[in-house]
Order: sequence, then C-alpha cells, then structure tokens
Amino acid sequence: MRSKPHIYLIVALVPLLAVAMGGCTSSAVTRKTSIATPLASTPAPSAAPSAAASPAQPAHVDEIKSPAEAIQLGDSAWAANQLDRAVYDYVMALERAPDDAVTLAKIGAIEEGRGNDVLAIRAFEMAHVAAPAEPRIAERLASLYLKQAKFDGAAALYAQVLATHPTRTRSLDGMGQVCILRGDYRQSILYLDQALRADQPDAAAVLTHRGYAKLLSNDLPGAEADLRSALALGPEPDAWRYLANLQVRRHDTAAALESLLKIMDTAHAYNEIGVLLMNMHEYRESEQYFTKALSASASWYAEAQDNLSLADEHLNTKVRSAPAE
Repeated sequence: MRSKPHIYLIVALVPLLAVAMGGCTSSAVTRKTSIATPLASTPAPSAAPSAAASPAQPAHVDEIKSPAEAIQLGDSAWAANQLDRAVYDYVMALERAPDDAVTLAKIGAIEEGRGNDVLAIRAFEMAHVAAPAEPRIAERLASLYLKQAKFDGAAALYAQVLATHPTRTRSLDGMGQVCILRGDYRQSILYLDQALRADQPDAAAVLTHRGYAKLLSNDLPGAEADLRSALALGPEPDAWRYLANLQVRRHDTAAALESLLKIMDTAHAYNEIGVLLMNMHEYRESEQYFTKALSASASWYAEAQDNLSLADEHLNTKVRSAPAE
C-alpha cells in the first residue's frame, strides 16, 4: 500500500532536507524536464489505489533498481494523474539521489497544484539548494513566498535571478508584484515596463499587475487602459476585480457589478462592492451592498453579515464623533 502525501513528506522528505542542505552540489540542472508545468487545474487527489484494485501497479520499491527507474515510474503516474503514486516514486528516487533538483521540483509542483503550499515550499527550497543557478526553480519558490507574504525572501530570489538573467519576464514581473505589496508603486511600474519589453512576456498578466499598480497610485486612466488591454488578451480574473475596484472609485457601482459578475456570483459581487465602499469610508452605501449580498445568497453568508456589522459599527462611531449642532 502506498503512503499518503502528508505522511510521506513528514517521514521521508524532511530527513532528505538535511541531506540535501548538507551535501548537495551547486551545479545547475541539466535535465530537459520542465518544472514550470501549470497545475492550477489539477483535481484534488484521491486515496492511493490498492494493489488489488490496480493490477498494473508499478514495481514494488524493493524491485526499483535505480533513481532513473523510480523517476520514470513517477512521471508515468503524474501523467496519469495518480499524484500520490507519483510523489511516492519520486521520494524513492530521492532516497538514492537526494540532490536531484528536478525531482524535488516535480514534488513541489505537484504539491503546489494540490494547494499544499507549505509542502511545496519545502520541496522547492531543497531544489533551490541543490541547484541555486536554475532560474525556474528560484522563480517558483519566490512565487510561493509571495503567496505566504514572505516578501523579503521573494525579492531576494528574484534579484538573484535578474543578476544573471536581466531580461527574464517572470522575475521582472515578480519584482513588480513585490514592489506593489511594499507600496512602492513607481518602482513597481518600472519593473513591469521592463517585463513587457522582455523575452516572451505573459502580457495579460503583466498588464494586469501594472494596471493594479497604476490604480493604487491613483492613475485611473492608465489603470483602465492596462486592465482593458489585459482582458482583450485573455480571461484574467484579477483584471476584472481590479477594474471593478476602479469603477467603484468612480462611483459607477453598476459597471463594477457587471465586471464582478464575470468571475463570481451575485452575492459575492455585492459583498465585494460593499468592501470597496467601506474601504473608501462610505459606510452607509457599503451597508446597502452587504444587505443585498445577504439577500442574494442562497444560504447564510457569514462574511457579508460580519462586514455589515463592521460597517454599522463604523457608521455609529462616525455619528457619535460628529460635533453637536
């Protein structure tokens, strides 16, 4: 019976971390296996199949003769979406070759796709130690750091990549996002400008990020131009969300609702507009949208109720602090 992913990483991968960090080489990855495989649509894993239920099960660990064989079995399992099995085989390979950065990165990619960001970070950190000069690994790790609000760690990794690969779009875009999160919108826009001029840019994503930086710096015309350009290139959920933010700032809540309905249901759209209005200190208007969200929801909408209470509290505080006539 195959072990489950959470158990395998605690029991098998954590000891390998010490091995990899203590004795791995710093040579760059030379394998051709892609570590940037998009996994956003990977379905949730199911329980690992038993031998009885799967007559075509790969060789038992004792029968695996080499890391290459274990990796081949893992690749086949990954291609078949048997993710528990793939991870298990990769760990078997790493027991024999713990400094194999590509295999570590494959584990990280699988876990990131399953939403296990802590485990993904552990695997990508090990991969980065094994191959510090490999930019794709550094960028995947930096992206995960951003999701965990580890801005300094992400910035250091992107800067490391740009020191030797100054035109890598992903790192330029990543530094732009770091600067947004740090509130340095001018510097963010400079990085994102470079990203658009770099090799093979993901123009829709970069324009979305630059549009957001312009929105936060109160350049509303520039922000709208970027966000609409991004949406003309492809479906970008964040671009719709940022465009709605812009439209609320212009007090065009009807347009904002239309934008948000592209990516969410009515109840959530009303709630999001309410949050934007509350952030603008327009508490009475925000109360109206939180009330609409509660009415539109098919079940109890706790977040909208909490937001309604918060808006009411702000409104009452504002009334109490108003000077008496």
